[in-house]
Amino acid sequence: MTAPADPPADPPEGSAPSRSTRQPSGMSRAQARERTMARILALGRAQLVERGPAELSVREIARGLGMVSSAIYRYVDSRDALLTLLIADAFTELADRVDAALDQADRDHGSLDPDAPAPAGPGPASPDPRTRFLALAGTMTAWALAHPERWTLLYGTPVRGYAAPAESTTAPGTRVMARLLEIAADAADAADAADAADARLDDAATGADAATGADAATGADAATGADAATGAGADAPQPLPAEAVRLLEDAAAELGVDVPPEVALRAVAAWSALVGIISAHVFGQLGPDAVAVGEELIGLQAQIVADLICPR
Repeated sequence: MTAPADPPADPPEGSAPSRSTRQPSGMSRAQARERTMARILALGRAQLVERGPAELSVREIARGLGMVSSAIYRYVDSRDALLTLLIADAFTELADRVDAALDQADRDHGSLDPDAPAPAGPGPASPDPRTRFLALAGTMTAWALAHPERWTLLYGTPVRGYAAPAESTTAPGTRVMARLLEIAADAADAADAADAADARLDDAATGADAATGADAATGADAATGADAATGAGADAPQPLPAEAVRLLEDAAAELGVDVPPEVALRAVAAWSALVGIISAHVFGQLGPDAVAVGEELIGLQAQIVADLICPR
């Protein structure tokens, strides 16, 4: 006899599972568990849309699976555990989409062979960092607009009384951030290479005039030395506090990206701005008129954000 969907009391610990939880013939225990977990996630996503994260119900999941409520706790032992599963699942799906978009950007620029040697210099086989950033931003935007409830779970108001366990959510939750930091590092390297090339050109251009222009150069230095000394650092960035340097270095190391703290700071600013821009649209903070042009408007804003790490 099939167990009732919602018994008045849970059966004792160790009782036999309902028929729906027994593994089908020809399926391993691991495969059966994987299939059940996939169904739990699907039902959890549906609940998220219908009632929001604060009202998730593990018992309701059990009903949807056709199992007694005690059996579900072998897979998800609480509402918080269900929330954690949904958060990790959403982070993973978003990161997978971003990875696929960046891979497509590589293929569009000719990088079809993953084992091919890197080109000696810049060329069409490697898309520029700005193109990659905009691909990342566009993918995040499309996913957020298609899944507003899941975006809200990740970047909206925290669920009261719930604290996401770092061991389950940090790795999937930082994957897209790591990709953005990689893009910022590539952009900084490209800028350094361009500056070095410009310096070599300047040296070559001025070398021919060095002999005849020495006196003029000395005179110019004498006339403007005070101004040069005063203005040399006028546009230089302010030094970062030691605490901020340590924080940025630790964060970059945790994400596995070797990048100077100044570049990491710009990447953090770009990430915060991008999440804020997308959230403003998802949460309706720009009003109903903005919804109709949401993706297009976010794309224009993303161009501005890109200037933080990939100047035009």
